Amino acid sequence: MDNDIKIGILIPKSQQYPSLDKDFIRGLKLNNLNVKFFVESIGVGADEKLIIDKIQKLNFQEDISIIIGFMGHCNMSEVYNYASNNDILFLAADLGATTPYRTSEYEGIFINSLGLTDSCYYLGQYFTAKKYQIASSTSFYDSGYGLLSALEYAFKEKNQFTGHYITPFMPRENEALHMDHTINTQQPNAVFAFYSGLYAEENATFLKQNKLTQKYPFYVTPFFINDKILEEYKNNPSELYVVSSWMQNDTTSTNFTSLYKEVYNDIPSFFSVLGYENGLILKNILLNTDSLKTSSLIEEMYKLDIDGPRGNIRFDTTTNRTLFNHYIYQLNLDSFNTISFRKIETLLNDGGFIKAFASLTKPDHIGGWDNAYLCH
Repeated sequence: MDNDIKIGILIPKSQQYPSLDKDFIRGLKLNNLNVKFFVESIGVGADEKLIIDKIQKLNFQEDISIIIGFMGHCNMSEVYNYASNNDILFLAADLGATTPYRTSEYEGIFINSLGLTDSCYYLGQYFTAKKYQIASSTSFYDSGYGLLSALEYAFKEKNQFTGHYITPFMPRENEALHMDHTINTQQPNAVFAFYSGLYAEENATFLKQNKLTQKYPFYVTPFFINDKILEEYKNNPSELYVVSSWMQNDTTSTNFTSLYKEVYNDIPSFFSVLGYENGLILKNILLNTDSLKTSSLIEEMYKLDIDGPRGNIRFDTTTNRTLFNHYIYQLNLDSFNTISFRKIETLLNDGGFIKAFASLTKPDHIGGWDNAYLCH
């Protein structure tokens, strides 16, 4: 590879996860790509006009036709349409916090997702097989994304929800009691909980007070986990399960984790993994073609079949997305009270969830937040 190759990077900012941009770029650079990076900020990832302006700048001013972006979900069709019409190879990373409507129709647009909604959908199938009745628990902020609707989609006609609890934006003085009363009244088999950032911290405080985690198994998304909640589980061991396509101590990605620790003296985050994978994808397609023509690069994208931290990386040809299996990890405490997460279930990803939505137009009535998940 020639370091005359220019790569554009579009990256959001997050107050809740201030290292998001740094972690993503670190993961990307871990591949030692012999290229020149041009980085542009896209705010909280909610302004498609700003994003298109940045693509224009990279494309016309710097003559860049390969762009990697950490993207949101709002009006991305306009962004992808613009990039596609301007003969740009666009490799997007996202957290997959909304249901993936109509993403497969743009040539040259490829999406590598953490797949949060995929995780929830396949967890919903798991609950269905177990005949579990589920209470949901989340924050006002987190409920503005598509995680609950993905779980609901898995339930289909069988309504397995016992009810929903949402922490108000401004919690009440006795919020822990409200949560306790709401969920205890429902008597579910398990609680599906998703919180992030300061809302996850806030939730941990409530759970410490009401001890709900000792009464019900909790199935959670990875951003639910923080030091405060782990301390509560250490002091009061009970059932906690995380559903995700990757966890920080996932034994299947030890090479990536070891390399990241060696280079940065830090543990990789979910943002690091997405950055690393996108860099790895780019490295492989550039190694396999001498041409920087977008059509040649697209051809290589469809041939891609490599190993990554989350398993086999390849793009589904009907959706232009990566498809990874998802897992249920159980919180584990050893005799020294050291916490780890043990993979106990594999939720096979047959692509059905993505394909179901890829051909659908997003309904006008769907609400929720515009900004990229975790960027606020």
